[in-house]
Amino acid sequence: MSLFGMYNYEKAGKGVAKNTPKKKAFFEFWELYFRYFGKLVKLNMLTFIFCIPVVTIGPALAGMTRVLRNFSLDKNAFIFHDFWKGFANNWKQSLPVGLADILCAVSAVAAMNVYPNVYESTGNVFYIVLCVISISFAMTVLMMNFYIMPMIIATDLSLKNIVKNGFFLTCIALKKNVITLLAVALVAAIIIVSALFSPLSLLLVPFWALTFMGFIIVYNSYPQIQKYVINPYYEERGMDNPEYDYLKPLSADDSVFTDHGGEEAPIEGKKKKGKIIS
Repeated sequence: MSLFGMYNYEKAGKGVAKNTPKKKAFFEFWELYFRYFGKLVKLNMLTFIFCIPVVTIGPALAGMTRVLRNFSLDKNAFIFHDFWKGFANNWKQSLPVGLADILCAVSAVAAMNVYPNVYESTGNVFYIVLCVISISFAMTVLMMNFYIMPMIIATDLSLKNIVKNGFFLTCIALKKNVITLLAVALVAAIIIVSALFSPLSLLLVPFWALTFMGFIIVYNSYPQIQKYVINPYYEERGMDNPEYDYLKPLSADDSVFTDHGGEEAPIEGKKKKGKIIS
């Protein structure tokens, strides 16, 4: 290297190779997450505010999912504009889904508290069976939500078909769904345990946790929706999925410049006398 770490900026660099292999999902996830981290914090606060009335949880999650879908595809989004578009355009379907989720969550919590107590007092194993069924049902509904909200904001399907597809995708991609569920549960557990030692940890919810868990869900689930729901729709009609348009190379007429990557010749800089430290 030269004295004082001076770099020769006249020398051609390595450039970016065309057709670079796609990164593994784990590394791509973190790259995308940190690329949009600042926007995700803003989106988290916006979602939390719109969830405060409780009954608007469904539409608020629809708005959040619309933005997260773009980020998972590495497409930019205007936080409030896209959030509000997802909220306003999909409230009719997302509102009953949100209310059903609240009812299901309350029922699951009640089941975990009531059935074990009844079993202890009666000794009847049937109540343990009911508890297991209730928890299993709640987990199935939760995994169905991995697909229901993204399909609400990305398709024109009826709510009935969205719920049906959500159940089928939960079964088809069960392994991936379990991994997603464990990841989300781990984040929730960290927040709960941290709150036991410091109530200030609950501030993670309005500033970070919602979009982090949401991004995990959308990143893992949306490709399954594309594969089994969206792509077949366009293939049957002989059309290309417009979500992939940004990946297509520009035609000669649309190109602003011609890519000569890898063809550059090194530029020889002027030789200067001076002390060189090797």
